[in-house]
Amino acid sequence: MSIAVLSGSFTSTGQSDSTVVKGCFNLSLSGFGSATVVVERSFDRGSTWVSVESFSADAQRVGVEPENTVMYRLNCTAYSSGTINYRISK
Repeated sequence: MSIAVLSGSFTSTGQSDSTVVKGCFNLSLSGFGSATVVVERSFDRGSTWVSVESFSADAQRVGVEPENTVMYRLNCTAYSSGTINYRISK
């Protein structure tokens, strides 16, 4: 199963769209001024979300999701400055 590329930017608080992730995936965050972005995942098709990791500076990560229908999104929980560009991809 492949995932759609999820990309965009934050210039205020809020959530990104979500995507289903399976296997290895890439996470890229860049352009931080002063903000906090939390990676979240859902096991119930988006009804509830749990925090995976929080970032307050540029980051590049490779993740692995072993389950089939787990959704991921990004949540900008605090924002003061910058344009935070994000990308989750296979």
